[in-house]
Amino acid sequence: MISKKEKWITILLYVVFLIGLLGTMFIILTDIDTPNSFRFVIGFVIFLLLFGLFQMILVIMNMKKLPGIDIKKPILKFAGTFVFLMTVTYISNYLLWSERLDNLDFGAPFGLALGITFYDLLFKKSEVR
Repeated sequence: MISKKEKWITILLYVVFLIGLLGTMFIILTDIDTPNSFRFVIGFVIFLLLFGLFQMILVIMNMKKLPGIDIKKPILKFAGTFVFLMTVTYISNYLLWSERLDNLDFGAPFGLALGITFYDLLFKKSEVR
């Protein structure tokens, strides 16, 4: 079971993420060019990297608690989702921008497949399914 302290820390991290995202979007969209705005954006990027690392660690810790059969299912779902999204990306590039076929972008399909597959493990309680 997740303690109240862990719950509040998680809520605080997401609130900081949302405030930082809104602040960064405001700075970028209004084209504010001051040293403090640059520091804020760089600080938010560092926060994003650490926050992403924290979330990956949470998913790995929750996956370790699953039995072997339950680990195999999300990995196969991830592979299938990734192949599907790469196929959709390739076909849409072929139909819309045929000059872009020489460079395949793996980032967006990879990130979407990870998010679609493992989001439930990120918010999973401590007990085994």
